[in-house]
Amino acid sequence: MTAIAIKNSAGKSKLWKPPIVGIVTFVLMLFAIALGHTSMVLIEHGLGQENTYIASVFMGIAAIILLWYGIKSNNENLQTWIGFISGLMIWMTWIEFFFMFYGRSNWGMLPRMDGVDSLNVSGTFPEYMIMGATVGILMMQLCFYTFDKDTRCNLFLWIQRKLGLQAALGPSTKRSRDRNYAIITFMETIYVTWFCYIWNLLCFDPGLVGSEDLFFGLNMTSVFVAFVWSGYCFSRLLKFKRTSTALRYAIPVGSIFWVSVEVATKWNLFTEIWVRPWDYKIEMSVVLGAFLVLVMLLILAPKKPSELGRSRSV
Repeated sequence: MTAIAIKNSAGKSKLWKPPIVGIVTFVLMLFAIALGHTSMVLIEHGLGQENTYIASVFMGIAAIILLWYGIKSNNENLQTWIGFISGLMIWMTWIEFFFMFYGRSNWGMLPRMDGVDSLNVSGTFPEYMIMGATVGILMMQLCFYTFDKDTRCNLFLWIQRKLGLQAALGPSTKRSRDRNYAIITFMETIYVTWFCYIWNLLCFDPGLVGSEDLFFGLNMTSVFVAFVWSGYCFSRLLKFKRTSTALRYAIPVGSIFWVSVEVATKWNLFTEIWVRPWDYKIEMSVVLGAFLVLVMLLILAPKKPSELGRSRSV
């Protein structure tokens, strides 16, 4: 097949062109975040806390085995999906459930209490108090990615330019074909989720921001920043043509936008149906069905040869 024929076959569908690719991946990411919350509460309620802790060990191992399979593949599209799925699984099991085990069972911590008599649970459970304490580790990782000359993240490349680091760091030692998108997407999923969790936790922490004017101001600032930042990234996402690249870029876009969703639920502007699926069976069934349809559409969408592991030079 000639290069022209391959190019035409990859772009033969008039549907899978900008802005459709970007819109589909963004909506899919919002559904994925909601269903991630649903999965956690269903596992916890279905197995019970003690069994959940045991199951999380093996679920995490399964995620690493899945990641190993993805890393061995030379199919960029498959690598991206596996990296995303395994990243979500590791976050739920080896991070959130492990924090839950140490906070609730091993250390016997109580949730943060507020109210006039300090008898109301503020929603900050032990696992999230532990997670909030990891902000220093998060910043250390932020420094690592900032000083990594092989990064291809637009945010870190922008920071490097603003700090005048690119000349000092030198040219990248990796070409596009040298990158393994399974481990890249895996780490991106975990780091972005972690970053957005810390963002929310710090803004919701009454020990840092109180519970009155400063609390309200920071929450509204968070909403503004989340809307502007995710809106700018979404405008870029709408220009994407390759589904694999769009899916990776949609991970931070959806996660940053979700910060405003968390603030809205904190202020009781709407109900988090994704953490109470037994009360909203029909609604969450619709969300799950829509998510699966979008996944299938992206899997069946036309792919460029480079996304399927073929030569990037054609």
